Amino acid sequence: MTEYIEERRFTKAKKLLEALAPWSNNISSGDYIFRGLSDKKYLLAPTSIRKESIDSIWGFSKAYIDIMGSPRDNDFSLAFVEYQLIRDFYRSADVRGLQVPTSDRLRARLHQKVDIHTMSKWVDGAKWLPDDMLEVAALAQHYGIPTRLLDWTYDPFVAAFFASRPTDRAPRDLCIWGLNANSIGTLDAGTPMFPLKLITPHYAGNPNLSAQSGLFTHWAHAVPGLVTMANGEIKALPPVDRRPLDVVLKEYLSTLFQGGLPSMFIKWTLPASESLELARLLRDFNYGPGKLFPGYEGVAMELKERVHFPKKKSGGQVS
Repeated sequence: MTEYIEERRFTKAKKLLEALAPWSNNISSGDYIFRGLSDKKYLLAPTSIRKESIDSIWGFSKAYIDIMGSPRDNDFSLAFVEYQLIRDFYRSADVRGLQVPTSDRLRARLHQKVDIHTMSKWVDGAKWLPDDMLEVAALAQHYGIPTRLLDWTYDPFVAAFFASRPTDRAPRDLCIWGLNANSIGTLDAGTPMFPLKLITPHYAGNPNLSAQSGLFTHWAHAVPGLVTMANGEIKALPPVDRRPLDVVLKEYLSTLFQGGLPSMFIKWTLPASESLELARLLRDFNYGPGKLFPGYEGVAMELKERVHFPKKKSGGQVS
């Protein structure tokens, strides 16, 4: 019987890398996309819907008004803030002559510093994020702007790199998530309005994303319109759904598969004691900052992380 999430614990870094290798028989890596987390307890939740982001995302967007005096933790208010933030990223990048994706919605009132009109005319129940903003959101997300998107990679070794990057924080048990993108594609093709989308932005002009073989997932959902709220048709604004991707996808698939859920995820863990060894093995395999952050940034990152990798003396001792 297949498991919706196949969980497996590895005790050695080398064994985990061997299992992730495309020549292993553990998974068909071409069917999966991967996400590496430095703490196995972290959820598959995009930045903008995490509880710890409630205050910071408002500050980032400079959207200093609460919609209809409502608390910030509601669906429309968050969509309003996300729109302003993505639009600010688009507008600032465009003004500086940087290449930005096409979006008629974002460009329509680009001469205005703030655009209240677009969200005030939001059609009740339309999905958020809209399709014509997805590639802009993906670009913004890759450079650290909080959005509804979740970062993934086609390359399992890239996921392992991000899971095991050395920091001054004490290491924790890490994990590699895998999502069966082949199954998602089949469901998307055969299920009207399937809410989970895979987004691969253009790699041209984005060397980091290209080097990391990056892509994103987006869980679309309906957001109420401001007119509906103003008319009193909604007594209470719906709260933000902060559940992680594996949970919302499981709930959705339960309506499609009555006899049991298909296998959709892998979650492979590694103890904290093996985190540094995993990072070392990856760098021996040329999966280090210089490869994944092309240019001067990656070179500097490699020099700064040397402190985490003591030089081995003859005989295997570390100095």
